[in-house]
Amino acid sequence: MRQVKSGNDFYAIIVSPDDFSDGINFVSAEEWPFQLGLLMHGSGHSIAPHRHVAQPNRIVPQTQEFLLVVSGTMEVDFFDADGRCFRTERLTGGEGLLHIQGGHGFRFLEKTRVIELKQGPYLGREKEKELIDAASKVQLAQ
Repeated sequence: MRQVKSGNDFYAIIVSPDDFSDGINFVSAEEWPFQLGLLMHGSGHSIAPHRHVAQPNRIVPQTQEFLLVVSGTMEVDFFDADGRCFRTERLTGGEGLLHIQGGHGFRFLEKTRVIELKQGPYLGREKEKELIDAASKVQLAQ
């Protein structure tokens, strides 16, 4: 598991197939609005049928998202609250990214298939996204 941090602040977690261990292991902090667990069970294991209880008073003010790279290769630039690009990570098929806070930008290095999950409802690009002037803010320490 790769942690994307700036100072003491978590911006993302990147998981790969090698990060799994037996059982159910959550890699997200309990207070984050999006929870990421890695499950690995042997043949014959079962999880009892269940449903999740509605939480009508739950407020999720910040959108987090999870990207699963099905195939291909992409790069992700991570931006802090000031819009400064502080890190770039490469993701390949089988890897997943839980984006926790800050901004991000993507470059696809080959034909890449990605599954994206995030909280809804979707209010439209103009209400959901704020563009970062990345050209003037890139300060990667490569």
